[in-house]
Amino acid sequence: MKVGAKMTFEKFTIWFIIAALVSADLLKPPFAAYLPGIALLSGIAVASCWSSNQYLQLIKKQSSRVLSYAIVCLGFGFNLTSIMVAGYHAIGYTVISIVLTLAAGIGIGKLFGTDRILSILISVGTAICGGSAIAAVAPILRSRHEQTAVAMGVVFILNGIGLLLFPVIGHLLGFTQTQFGIFAALAIHDTSSVVGSCITYGPKALEVGTTIKLVRALWIIPVSLMVLSYVKLTTKGTAHGNTKKPWFILWFILASACVSLFPQIAQLGQYIKQLGEALFIAALFIIGCGVSLKTIKSIGPRPLLQAVLLWIIVSVCVIVSLKLGWLSGAL
Repeated sequence: MKVGAKMTFEKFTIWFIIAALVSADLLKPPFAAYLPGIALLSGIAVASCWSSNQYLQLIKKQSSRVLSYAIVCLGFGFNLTSIMVAGYHAIGYTVISIVLTLAAGIGIGKLFGTDRILSILISVGTAICGGSAIAAVAPILRSRHEQTAVAMGVVFILNGIGLLLFPVIGHLLGFTQTQFGIFAALAIHDTSSVVGSCITYGPKALEVGTTIKLVRALWIIPVSLMVLSYVKLTTKGTAHGNTKKPWFILWFILASACVSLFPQIAQLGQYIKQLGEALFIAALFIIGCGVSLKTIKSIGPRPLLQAVLLWIIVSVCVIVSLKLGWLSGAL
C-alpha cells in the first residue's frame, strides 16, 4: 500500500493527533487503559506490513521528539501544591515503594541477564507510572525503538491483567475500599488502569487510589534525573555514555509550576494535558512503526519474566503490608 503523493508527514501527524484526541475522549476508564497498547500494536503491524514506506522512515525519526512534547504537555495536568497536600501522608511509603521496586527490578534484570537499558525501562515503569515513566526515561537513555516498545508492551499487558484481576483479588482478601485504593495505586503500573480498577471497587477506593497514584507519578522527574546520573556513572566511555540532556524535564517542571502558581489556568492546563495524552498515544504508534515482530522475537522472554516477577513481588509486599496494618491507617 502506497501513501498518496500529496500525503506529507506533517499532514499524517496532524490527522493522527486528531484521531488520538477523539479516541481519548470517547474511551473512558476502564477502556482507556487499552488505548496505548492498541496504538503500539498498530504501529508494529504497520511496520511489519509496509517497512519500506518512505513516510514510515520519516515517522520513526520523530519518536523521541514527540515523547518529549507529550511529557511537557502532561506537566500541565499536575498541580504540585494540591497533590502534595492531598498526598502528604502517602509520600513516605510511596518513596519507599519506588526505591525498593527500582532496586529489585534492576537486581532481577541482572539475575536474568536482561539488556541493561531494557531492564531500567521496565523497572522505572513498574516503580512509578507505567508508560509515562518509560516515555520520560527513554530519551535520556537513548533507547532503541525495540527496547522502548518491548518495555511498554510488557507494561501494557500487565496493566490489562491488573485492571481485571485486582478487584477480584481485593474482594477475595476482604480489602476495604481504602485498602484497595492503596493496593491498586502501589501495585498497578498505569494511572488509567488504577482508575479503572478502583471505579469498579467503589468511590472511596477511587479517591484514595487516584491521590496516591498522582503522588507516585510526581516522581517521574527526580527518578529521570537519577537515571541520568546512573547512566553517566556506569557507561563512561561506552556507546551509550553520550546521553541526551533531558531539557523536557525542565519544561515539565515549569508547566507544573504554572498550574500551581496560577490556579485560574487550571482548566486550560487540563486541555493541554489531554493534548499530551494524545501525543503520547501518537508517540506509541511511532515507536511501534520502528519495530518489527522479528526484532521483538530476537529479544527473547527475559524482559517479560523480569516484569512479571517484579510485579508479583511488589503486589505481594503491598498485600502483606496492608494485612499487617502498616499502610491502612495512612489515609
